Amino acid sequence: MSITIENAARERNLKLVAHEAERIIDLEAKYLVQMAHLTTPATVAKYVETAATKSAANLVMLDLEDSIPRGSGNYALLAQGRDNVVHAVNDLDWGRRLRFFRPRGLALDPGHTDIIDVVTRCGAKLDGLIYPKIESAAEVISIDHTLSSLEDHLGLPKGKIRVEVLIESANAEEQVFEIARSSKRLVALIFGAFDYWGSLRMVGVPYRTDHALVDHARARIVKAAASVGIPAIAEMTLNYPTKDKSEAEQKAALAECKRDAEYAREMGFRGKWTGIPAQTQIALDVFSIPDDVIAEAIEAAKMFLQAEREGRGAVMIKGKMSDRATDRIYRVALKVAYALGRVDEATAKELHLA
Repeated sequence: MSITIENAARERNLKLVAHEAERIIDLEAKYLVQMAHLTTPATVAKYVETAATKSAANLVMLDLEDSIPRGSGNYALLAQGRDNVVHAVNDLDWGRRLRFFRPRGLALDPGHTDIIDVVTRCGAKLDGLIYPKIESAAEVISIDHTLSSLEDHLGLPKGKIRVEVLIESANAEEQVFEIARSSKRLVALIFGAFDYWGSLRMVGVPYRTDHALVDHARARIVKAAASVGIPAIAEMTLNYPTKDKSEAEQKAALAECKRDAEYAREMGFRGKWTGIPAQTQIALDVFSIPDDVIAEAIEAAKMFLQAEREGRGAVMIKGKMSDRATDRIYRVALKVAYALGRVDEATAKELHLA
């Protein structure tokens, strides 16, 4: 009788284990390196070329949403923006930068015409798209269906074109865990803080980076992203060091960007949206992994592996107990460091990173 109960429990629980494992999205190394996103209007060819070929960003997003004025009379500008995206993806040397574009959202383009046009013409070289104003998991599933149909039609590998989504409303925040688990194409969740603030319908209360309601949204986005193994990317800082500002004001704007980035890092974000090169460099500096953190993680991972080989489940490291949980923390940093090329191949094999 006990064997029958045991077998039934094993069968039942192995399904639960498999179900939990299926939730995690296994990212290619290049999608672990997203410290600095740079967004640029797809309608301005010189901006597109500079961002795609010269920026320090890990990911460049060519924008077809905010760069196209609302209304039915802007088809020529939209067509020019699409052409610029296609030319950039197909013909420019992006180096190691991820090639992304942002289509218009569901309300403005319910037929996914931006996605269909761009993917049809450059899907073989495109890394992915960043979709704005997502409100539900069903919207992500719809995007997934469109991309799957295009991949089938064009003979592209299944799941090649990845998706990042912007969480920009209180409604999306409420459903963010379902959104995160809706598609294996997802490679990041991005916080659109200012649209989010607008969705709260506050009156007479100015946006503040550390407002409790904004922090609550940040926490949910970070946890939802972590629950499926993808990074969360922080919002852009809108205060730019423009030429009409004094030198002191320009320095203050960049200092604000740095504070925002550091604040986001402490809340668990892995990168930040930027709009100009100076902001991009700040994001890279703030979200990079220091050498001493990598060295500590390597040492700790080696010691824990040795402990396991000796039949122990924990080890003391510098007077602190390290077990499977702490090893897991170290390995998050190591996985990103390896993707950045900052862990040599021999060490990577020893630590089972490669």
